[in-house]
Amino acid sequence: MSSTTLKRYSFHLPIIMALGQTVLSTAQAQEIQSTPPSPLEVSRPLRPGPARWVEDYRFLDNPAKRTDPFDALRFQRLSDSAWLQTGAELRYRADAADQPVFGLRGVKDDSYLMQRAQVHVDLHLFDDSLRTFIQLQNTRTWGKDLPSPSDQSRNEIQQAFIDGNLHYQSGTLTTRVGRQEMAYGNQVLVTYREIPNIRQVFDGVRLSWIAKDGYKLDAFATRPVVSRDNGSFNDPSNHQQKFYGLYGTLPLSSVLKADLYAFGLETEQRKLDGFTGEDNRYTFGTRLFGTWNKFDWSWDLMKQVGHMASADIDAWAVSSDSGYTFAGPWKARLGLRVDAASGDKDGDHRAGTFDPLFPKNAFYGQASLTTLSNIILVGPTLRFSPFNKFRFEPGIFAAWRESNDDGVYLPGMTTAPGTTTSSGKRLGTLYQANANWTPTANVSVDLDYLFYDIGSAIESAGGNNSQILVLRSTFRF
Repeated sequence: MSSTTLKRYSFHLPIIMALGQTVLSTAQAQEIQSTPPSPLEVSRPLRPGPARWVEDYRFLDNPAKRTDPFDALRFQRLSDSAWLQTGAELRYRADAADQPVFGLRGVKDDSYLMQRAQVHVDLHLFDDSLRTFIQLQNTRTWGKDLPSPSDQSRNEIQQAFIDGNLHYQSGTLTTRVGRQEMAYGNQVLVTYREIPNIRQVFDGVRLSWIAKDGYKLDAFATRPVVSRDNGSFNDPSNHQQKFYGLYGTLPLSSVLKADLYAFGLETEQRKLDGFTGEDNRYTFGTRLFGTWNKFDWSWDLMKQVGHMASADIDAWAVSSDSGYTFAGPWKARLGLRVDAASGDKDGDHRAGTFDPLFPKNAFYGQASLTTLSNIILVGPTLRFSPFNKFRFEPGIFAAWRESNDDGVYLPGMTTAPGTTTSSGKRLGTLYQANANWTPTANVSVDLDYLFYDIGSAIESAGGNNSQILVLRSTFRF
């Protein structure tokens, strides 16, 4: 090759390199722009509901993104491989109930105030290979005539766990040991339990595999924590119960995913379906969920087997929520909830009542009058935002007993007094509504109303129509 040719190529080489660099930079910029920002970058913290340990504020390393007054508190970079996150919550809930538990426990009205105060620290070390999360909580209740086990526990360790994370090219394996909140799927069987006051928590170990292609698998072995309403820092593990299981997620397609799960709940002594003794209950199920165009759906199909004292457990349940979101500024979603769960039948020497384990009963309102057991429930829901920072969500549900031989179940698998021998299948109609206002990113206000127009199954037990009005205000950072 001649020197003239070399000079000609050497003249064009810087131009080619510059063009290549420009194309690469443009592609990288487009890739960054196509990656949607974390929801926390838009508004923080998360709205009340999810566990605080899911929050990731590493994007606050960028000073330009520190736009919230509390950002200096919620995230501190300690070194190149370590950071600290903090947060807090103060919530008050005021209830006014008319005929609580349908008036079947001798109380005509009940008005009370609940407080929940939380603070947490979240320390990440060695580029998140090691993590420690600690959350303290104070829960109090004043003026309640019909207390429940999840009302108050004074000062308590709500969560305290250590994570060990192994990062692979295909995903991340996490081992979590300690006291922790858990929720799976649509929270039909395992939930954080946001109502009425103390959130559900477990002591134990959990292994989680999260693959980059969307596959997930959890394995856990725990004991539920017992809330004691007197004293502080004295809530123990429930040594009468073991709760363990597997939960996996399969991304079948771009519009359909499936969860497969198996849970075991072993209780040393229990009374249910006319039997008293050891209850070894195993729940197998699948959840089909996804979105297509403006449609969304989540359907759980569940089967329970095992042994209750000398009887075989044979129970089932279905829980579904399907909806369509309309175009427009109100973001209106019209939904349909269809839930059903088996009840016990007399004379077959089987325990047929479905136990929803640790469910999200808030599906049915704030009154703690309904759970997924011996029930058929159908009704429409609507959610829309007529104004900025305001959401309204009404719903109407018609409900029946699945089995007339079984009682009407309340949260906690207790029956409404007198309903195990009452006649009639109709439970009634539930009219509920929630109004949510978020004036700032740190403050949310909820107003809930529920009216339970009872049917023959409750009326024949001496019950009355029940209603409740709930006001909740929450500050968190």
